[in-house]
This record gives sequence, C-alpha cells and structure tokens, in this order.
Amino acid sequence: MYQDELKSKLKRIFGLRKTTFDAPSESFEQDTLFVEISESYSRMTKNTQTSRVNGVLVVYSQGDKLPYGFFNKKIEQADAVLTKDFFFYGFDQNPANSPARTMNIYERRVNFVYLYSAQYDPDQGELTEVDFGG
Repeated sequence: MYQDELKSKLKRIFGLRKTTFDAPSESFEQDTLFVEISESYSRMTKNTQTSRVNGVLVVYSQGDKLPYGFFNKKIEQADAVLTKDFFFYGFDQNPANSPARTMNIYERRVNFVYLYSAQYDPDQGELTEVDFGG
C-alpha cells in the first residue's frame, strides 16, 4: 500500500545509503534510516485509498556525520513535492539511555506523520473458483 512510496520519498529526502522498515540490529547499523511505524490508519472509499501513518525515523552514526539539525537541514533542502505529504516534529531527539552510546555511536530521532492517497481499484466481477492448492 503506502510502504513503497513512503520508502522512496524518505530515501530522496534524506539521501542515506539505505532506508528500511526493519528493526535496528544490536550492531546499530550506521548511516541507515530506520522507519518505525507506530500507527497506520487506512480507509478505502469508492476508488480512493487514504492513509495516515505515524512513526519515528531513527539514524545511528558517528557524531561528526550526524550533527544536530541533520533532519531539519535535509527536509529544508528537499523538493517541496517530496515533503508536502509529511509533518515532521520532535526534531533531533537523542535518547540519553540509548544502548548505542556504549559504542560511541549517536542516535537521532524525528517523529513524522505521513498522509497517503492513491487510486484504489479492486477487481470487480464474480468469483468463480478458489484454489487452495498446495
């Protein structure tokens, strides 16, 4: 549904080498944008699907590569076409109890709301056969 478009837009906005919906590993993969979805509300009406997605973006990196203001700067520099469906807030959260700190790796977070709308065309017709084959 919305995941492919969300991932594509975030890659283009932040320019990090990797964007993933996977959970961070214990090694705290650096220079990767981790997308943590906390809530997703979708609605289908007639031929339109709309979704509101709430989540957090997380990046781990060395301090010099990830200064405060990283998210703000990238959002400001991005094309407005990419950012118009987003609302970002809670910039540059740096959890004091982050386990990454024991490895001298910085963690930065920003919350977001993403609004998605797309054409929705379910197959119309009559179901004549179902194959549960194996």
